Amino acid sequence: MKISLLNDSIRKLSGYCIENNYKGYSLYDSHTSPIPFHFFGHKISFLINQVIKRSPINLRGLIKVKKTYNPKGMGLFLHSYTLQKKLNNPVRIEDLDNKIAFFIDWLRTNSSQGYSGYCWGYHYPWPKSDGLLVPPGTPNSVVTAFNVRAIFEYYLLSNDSSCLDLIQGAVEFILNDIPITENQDGVCFAYTPVKKDITINASLLAAEILAYSDYANNKSEYSYIIAEVLRFTMSHQNADGSWYYSFNPKTGKPKKQIDFHQGYVLETIKRICDFSNIDIKIYDAQIKSGLTFYRKNQFNDKGISFWRLPKKWPIDIHNQSQGIITFSTFKNYDSSYLDFSKKIANWTIKNMQDKKGNFYYQKWPFLTNKISYMRWNQGWMLLALLTLKFNIEENENIY
Repeated sequence: MKISLLNDSIRKLSGYCIENNYKGYSLYDSHTSPIPFHFFGHKISFLINQVIKRSPINLRGLIKVKKTYNPKGMGLFLHSYTLQKKLNNPVRIEDLDNKIAFFIDWLRTNSSQGYSGYCWGYHYPWPKSDGLLVPPGTPNSVVTAFNVRAIFEYYLLSNDSSCLDLIQGAVEFILNDIPITENQDGVCFAYTPVKKDITINASLLAAEILAYSDYANNKSEYSYIIAEVLRFTMSHQNADGSWYYSFNPKTGKPKKQIDFHQGYVLETIKRICDFSNIDIKIYDAQIKSGLTFYRKNQFNDKGISFWRLPKKWPIDIHNQSQGIITFSTFKNYDSSYLDFSKKIANWTIKNMQDKKGNFYYQKWPFLTNKISYMRWNQGWMLLALLTLKFNIEENENIY
């Protein structure tokens, strides 16, 4: 992959996001429409949400959904621009410090209200298949953790002590408001305060917040519970190296969903160990097994991801972006992983980015869904490409 292609893609993508003021549509935002879809019953409400999400024709204008900021997207942009400041040879982005200050301030002033500390959720009502309608702004472990990850990365760069208050506030949310499952396998944090569930990536992300707090404060207050979350996670890894997305807390039956969350899980395990007193070598065999499964079963040799095993279509931009992030991050585990992340990025830029910088949502054999989602498409790809560039530079410095 030519570095000029990577730089040009980053430049165009950042320009596209700036031009749109980082506002856009979100996958599940149908119910921000003034039409009260939930009054039609939860089945119809859920169906409408899925139709709007899956349609290759953007119907949001028709139902008067407005473009807005996505709380997780704001964290992704903060993380991306923090990486940009760490680069030896950055892509020129004007007024970078003010942009970072804007995202930090936005996250500080747009925390979900009525909960402990600092926390964030999605800005839309979210109808679930089980009939639950999650209210807008309901915080969760995942959005909160990705935002804290960005804040922590900025703290490492800037030593801005105001970040510590945000991180500690997120710890309070996790420990006070998020239900836990505790059994012989360890500890699992739930996804939301709404109900107890077993969602592997959400639990890990909650533990990641605790690790950042310990690291930033030079202590090991949460070491035990972090270790118990890792023990739970590793006990639920399948023999082939994969992880299922979630498990029924009552029956233990798994939701056999395998997609980009495999990359999430691996990356989060590494981050937890990097910033805690837990030695990652304890889990080397399981991490290598997970990476091998991810590479051999979820991507082809061209760098194209499979959607959700065993289904191969569509090619989803989030799968592509997470592949770039995970394989470049684990470059020291296998010398081929950095080159493979370049291959994923090269294919994605050439096949899923337009001249304006916008990355498409999904590609099918005879159809491309070009709807621009600011968080799902643009936020994730900007972070992925800058993560790749950072790891390329780091690799060059090593050798």
